[in-house]
Amino acid sequence: MLFLILFLIILICIILFKLHDYLTFQRGRLSRSYDRTSTTPITKMGPDQFIELSFGTVHYIYHPSSSSSLSLPLNIFVHGYSTPMEMWQYIFPTFVKDNQPCLIYDLYGRGWSDAPYVPMNIDIFVCQLAELLYALNLSYEKYNLFGVSMGGAIIQRFTELYPSRVLKLILCCPAGLNLVKPSKIRMFMISLPIIGPIVFKYVMKHHDDEKERLQWAFPDKEYYEEYKNLFRLGCQQHPGYLRSLFSTLTNFNFESSLKSIEFIAKLNIPILIIWGDNDTLIPVENAYRYHQLYKNSSLTIIPGATHMLLLEHTQQIIDSIRDFFEKYKSN
Repeated sequence: MLFLILFLIILICIILFKLHDYLTFQRGRLSRSYDRTSTTPITKMGPDQFIELSFGTVHYIYHPSSSSSLSLPLNIFVHGYSTPMEMWQYIFPTFVKDNQPCLIYDLYGRGWSDAPYVPMNIDIFVCQLAELLYALNLSYEKYNLFGVSMGGAIIQRFTELYPSRVLKLILCCPAGLNLVKPSKIRMFMISLPIIGPIVFKYVMKHHDDEKERLQWAFPDKEYYEEYKNLFRLGCQQHPGYLRSLFSTLTNFNFESSLKSIEFIAKLNIPILIIWGDNDTLIPVENAYRYHQLYKNSSLTIIPGATHMLLLEHTQQIIDSIRDFFEKYKSN
């Protein structure tokens, strides 16, 4: 009888363990066949490299300049909530070709970076960037920070903490002020223990394709399918991907940049704000608010562009950044 009870307890534990992975988030760590440098290209921006930080391995790409000048600033590109570094894949190579030193990386839980079991708030991502720069031990005195969406909030917080290291900010539809949030009912469901992760996983894996296409200016072009493939790949290859998105949604305050903005505004550093006038996630009204708060800022509004402007309006963004750099080349 005792043996039967013990057997049933073990059986129930196994069933619960399997159901947890099926209904909520997979366990386990991202599997790679390499530790330092990938022998085969992972992205279009390579060479892909890896470094171990306090909360796990981070995927990054670093292109130094062939110039011997140490006064050049390092361009650092930070992506947003769900799409990994490939969000910058049509812009990052342009500045590499311009012989500017450039660094790009995957945030924790995205792309090929590990997903630590920690609350995914703004501090963990700022810590990741600061530690990455320290670990790489690069000899740059100043940084030009590029941030899109959630990445914009991250680089503003980084600038607040390390103001002496930041030369310029390039903010592409950054989070931090007001954005379109999920409904109160959906957020309540997501906040519930056990039920929340199940609801979130279901919603993320069963997107309404028609609604998602409305967030794109050109949904029939190849960029939309590339974006969807990146999401599918994240779900398939990364056990911690959906868990990280869920943790970020519940722990990251997407409207908390005002304190950072007020501090940065006093620094009087050059800031470029780029926005699409059809952004349905972070409405363009935020662009004018940022421009008002940052007195020393330049504003570029791209007609017809949405929140996916980095993929769909690449050349307009590149031209705007180059003009901005030319305007402040003495800085």
